[in-house]
Amino acid sequence: GLLAAEGRELNKRFFTSVEKKRPYIILKWAETADGFIAADGGKQIQITGELSRQLVHKWRTEEPTIMVGTNTALNDNPQLNVRHWVGRNPIRVVIDKSLRIPSNFKLLDNKQKTLIFNDLESKNEKFNSFIQVPKGADYLPFILEKLLTLNQQSVFVEGGTMLLQSFIDANIFDEIRILKSFMAIKSGVAAPRLPQHITLMQQQIIGTDELRIFRA
Repeated sequence: GLLAAEGRELNKRFFTSVEKKRPYIILKWAETADGFIAADGGKQIQITGELSRQLVHKWRTEEPTIMVGTNTALNDNPQLNVRHWVGRNPIRVVIDKSLRIPSNFKLLDNKQKTLIFNDLESKNEKFNSFIQVPKGADYLPFILEKLLTLNQQSVFVEGGTMLLQSFIDANIFDEIRILKSFMAIKSGVAAPRLPQHITLMQQQIIGTDELRIFRA
C-alpha cells in the first residue's frame, strides 16, 4: 500500500486498460467565453492563445493516439501532429464512415501513421490504414477494442462536438480538459454538454485562457 494513490495516478493508463478493457480516454476542447467551439457552419476560428496551443501540442506528445471525426477533418483540415512542442507525433485515428475526406487533405498525407475507421473498406497504403467497421457494430467500442489490441493505452480526443458528445453520452471517458477563452462570438457551434457526475481536479490560467480539468 505504499504510495498506492500516487502509483495508481502514475499508471492510470495501464490500470484503465486492464480494469475497463479499453484505453484511457481524454476529451479535450477549446471554447469561447459564451460556450462555442467553432463559428457558424463549423468554420474554424482561433479561440485560444499561444501558450494554450503550446500546451495542447505538449499533451499530444504524451498520448500514443489522437482522434477526430469526419466534420472536424473536413472543416479544419488538421494535421494532428506536434509542431509547437518537442516530442513524438501520435498515431492519428479518424472516423470517416463514408470516406468523405479528400485524399489531398493533411490527415491522409501519409506522413505519420493514421487509422481511418469506415464502413466501406480495409486496406493499407504506406502509413494509412483503412479499417472497415463490421456492419451493425457500435463504432466507439469497436475502435477502442481495436486500439487496445494494438497496445494503445490512451486516446486524446480533439473533437468536434458530435464526437466528444458521443463519448460523454456513452460515459466512455476518464478525463475532460477544457481551455476557455475570454473571447465571445455570440453564435456558432455549441461546445459539448458536461456530464453531471464529474470532479473538477484542476483550474488555472494559461496565458489568456482558463484551463479546467475534470475526472469522471
